[in-house]
Formats: sequence, C-alpha cells, structure tokens
Amino acid sequence: MPTDYEKLASDLLAGKTNPALSGKSDALKSLAETQDAQKIKKMLGNGDTVKKAMESGDTAALESIVKNVLSTKEGARLAEELAKMFK
Repeated sequence: MPTDYEKLASDLLAGKTNPALSGKSDALKSLAETQDAQKIKKMLGNGDTVKKAMESGDTAALESIVKNVLSTKEGARLAEELAKMFK
C-alpha cells in the first residue's frame, strides 16, 4: 500500500501520530542532523516564508519552496533518503 504523503505531511504538521512514522523517530532525527539537512535548514532561514505560506494555504509558494529545495543536491539526497525510509 503506497504511503499517502499528503496525509503524512498533514499529520506531521498537526502533531498527530501516523502509522507510517511508527518507529522512525530516531531515523528522522538522525536525518535531520546530517550536513545535507543543515544546509537546507540554513537555506530556509528562520522558516517564516514556509510558515506564512502554510498558514495562508499558499500552495504555489510551498511548491516553489519545495522545488527550490529539491533542485539542490542536498535536497535531492534528503528526498531520496526519506523515500527509502517510507517504502
């Protein structure tokens, strides 16, 4: 059964549990501490742009942010690791 990434993202943002995340907390924390993740974090700055886009439901802005992140080699590697984690 494929993972419903929209539901997963929604649950993450709402602080809800999701079966796809079960047992992956340590792996996610480790991934967040990698150099790639730190570079992406630095790229996103304080996160205000992401937060505002999410709060206002600006999907075009969020899509642009995701495209910018995924266009970097660090973002692509992180996306690949996340995909492996949720298979």
